[in-house]
This record gives sequence, C-alpha cells and structure tokens, in this order.
Amino acid sequence: MYLFILVFVSCCIGAVCGFGGGVVIKPVLDLVQYDSTQTVYFLSGCTVLSMSLYTVGVSFFRKEKSVKTAVSTPLAVGAIVGGMIGKEIFTYLLQTASQAGTVKAVQAVVLIFLTACCLLYILFKKHIRPLHTESLLTSCGIGIFLGTVSGFLGIGGGQFNLIVLYFFFGMNTKIAATNSLYIILLSKISNLLLQIFTHSVPAFEISSLLIMIAAGILGGIIGRAVNRRVTDKVVDGLLGGVLCAVIVICIFNAVTGFSGR
Repeated sequence: MYLFILVFVSCCIGAVCGFGGGVVIKPVLDLVQYDSTQTVYFLSGCTVLSMSLYTVGVSFFRKEKSVKTAVSTPLAVGAIVGGMIGKEIFTYLLQTASQAGTVKAVQAVVLIFLTACCLLYILFKKHIRPLHTESLLTSCGIGIFLGTVSGFLGIGGGQFNLIVLYFFFGMNTKIAATNSLYIILLSKISNLLLQIFTHSVPAFEISSLLIMIAAGILGGIIGRAVNRRVTDKVVDGLLGGVLCAVIVICIFNAVTGFSGR
C-alpha cells in the first residue's frame, strides 16, 4: 500500500510542477531499500514514463498548444542521446564498484548538488534574467547534458528541465512544466527501448510495476487538473519544498551508501 501512496503523491506533485516523480520515488525507494539499485532504476523509469505519457498525451489530444515543440524537441533529442550515455555510466559503475551501495551513494551526491542548484535558482529566479536561447546546436547540447544526468540517476530529471526552460528559453512556470514532461516522455521511451533491446531489464515483480504504473497515471490525472487551477507562485513554492525534501533524503542515502549499510 505504501508503494502506491508514494508513487501517487510523487507523480501528482510531479504533474503539477513538471517533473516525472522519479526525483522523489527513486531516493525514497533507495532509502527503504525496496529492491536492488538496478530494479529501482527500472521501476522508477517505467513509472515516470507512464505518468508523462498520460499528461502529455492529453495535452496533445486536447490541442492545448502548451508544448513548444520547436524548443523542446531539440532538447528531447539531445536528452535521448544523453540518456544512453548516462545509462552506460551507471552500468559501468555498477560493474566496477566494490558494492552496489557505493553507486547509490554516488547518485545521491550528484543529485544533492544538482538539486541544491535548482533550489537556489527557484529562490532567486525573479532576480535572474532569462537568456532566450535560439541556437539549435545549443539546445541539443543542453539536452545531452540533461539526458546524461537523468540517465545516470534513473529519474526523469524534470527539475533540471524546468530550470533550463526557465533560464535558457524564458518559459513561465506552468508552460515549462508541460514541456518538461514532454522532454521526459521522449527520453524515457528511448531509455526503455534501449534496455529491452540490450537485454538489460532487471528482474522485478510484475505486481510492483503494475501498482506503480497505475499510481503514476492516477497521480498524473490529479496533478494535471491541479496544475490548471493554481498560480505559478504556488507551483514554484511546491517545487521548492519538494527539492528541500529530496536533498535531505539524498544526504541520508549518501551516508548509508558510503558506509556500506
């Protein structure tokens, strides 16, 4: 039951703010030692994929035009390439690390640093002028960086997407949320296909996957409805709170991972 609640709440908040939910789901499942690092990585990715597929699919179906494909597609293409790089880095570390807990700890440290950067940007966003980047090459390069980070961490990376969309492209909070999920959707589809074709899908309980997907889609339904009714200020406040919680959880994961517990 706690698995359903965790995923539902994470994806509900994720749909409101524009991240897939993996940034909460994976650290928490690592914290409670739900399963192996590889299995948590896979389950988290599938959950994020299902939620973003629903949210973005409905947006396209209703022709809301909130997805700025001219901006987000180059980012997504770069993220797909980066996702493959990140997955290879993750696999390499798993194979060379003395214990799986070390990889979890390294992921936690990277996530702490990047999440803290995102939090600082949220706090001082009104004092920072967006760049309004138009270069296609720059967009693809940024996408590769985002995909590499997300692929390595096993999360959707929506909080990083949001900061990029704010700073480099000048999107407002709610438009950035939808475009972030669009980028996550394309990168997660490619990541899943890569795992299938390379026969690197780990052993997992099908019941856990079904529970997480169902909770992810339900969270997407509720979160999307909430997103349409709240202000940008509320979304920013909610995102800031989530980022603070993620940092605390990741600090604990890093300590336990490096200590071998």
